[in-house]
Amino acid sequence: MIVNKKLFKILITDILLLILSGAYCIGIRYLFPVCTVSGDKMMNCHWAGEVLSAVSILLTVLSAVHLFIPDEKIKAGMDITAAGIAVLSMLIPGNIIPLCKSSEMMCRNGTSIWTMIIMIMLCLIAAADLFIYLQSASGQKHKRKAAGDKI
Repeated sequence: MIVNKKLFKILITDILLLILSGAYCIGIRYLFPVCTVSGDKMMNCHWAGEVLSAVSILLTVLSAVHLFIPDEKIKAGMDITAAGIAVLSMLIPGNIIPLCKSSEMMCRNGTSIWTMIIMIMLCLIAAADLFIYLQSASGQKHKRKAAGDKI
């Protein structure tokens, strides 16, 4: 069976982006949620969790669309966007929206740590995917230039 190595590399990173962003989308609600709302009192981390949930849905939709777009230049732009959103997500808990003051709270021990880990991984996969597309575009440019020289 003949496998197109370039297509295989691209498809692997596309699927990894989708799996990671989907896992984060589910995880932010069920696996590593922020502190629960108790009575009438809402802690700061509640709002950080709400924003992270919205951002995780955005990343999942972006990754799903990324999987089906055939144009490499558009995919490269989407990789840059995904990396930017991932960096923003890393800044939300504790920096943009403050978390609970106690270091024993679930938001500090779970949500912020897992957000950092998953978003760093997402940035690395998006960077690898971008590198593949830039390498492919560079190779096509050299092929066109060489073909133009022969004429």
